[in-house]
Amino acid sequence: MMHQVTVLHPRDTAYFDEDTLNGLSRDLGPAVAENILCRALEDIAVRFRQIREDYAAGNHAALRKTVHAVSPIADQIGLPVLAGIGRDVVICIDQGDPVALAATLCRLLRCGELAISCADLGIDLSL
Repeated sequence: MMHQVTVLHPRDTAYFDEDTLNGLSRDLGPAVAENILCRALEDIAVRFRQIREDYAAGNHAALRKTVHAVSPIADQIGLPVLAGIGRDVVICIDQGDPVALAATLCRLLRCGELAISCADLGIDLSL
């Protein structure tokens, strides 16, 4: 029996929600908002390292906890797509679906790393 392999070409985009960023800047001032944004992105980057370690070790309880913590951080700094993907990863863990978990986890990391790298380069990702 022969199976056909389908190659997928991911087209995820990371963007910062302009309204959220403007709200942070308006409420806290530009300097404080920028500081919060930088710290949150650093926190996400640290959590991504932990996510990789937990996934490689097969520690789904720790993986769930770490991924679950990423979504509110992403929401706070205006990364709604990243937050939503994080919630999808938690659902995959809860449902015990290893194939869906692998796919959504890759999507989470890809999207988050794109946002982090573009922010590092100063690229505007707002809508």
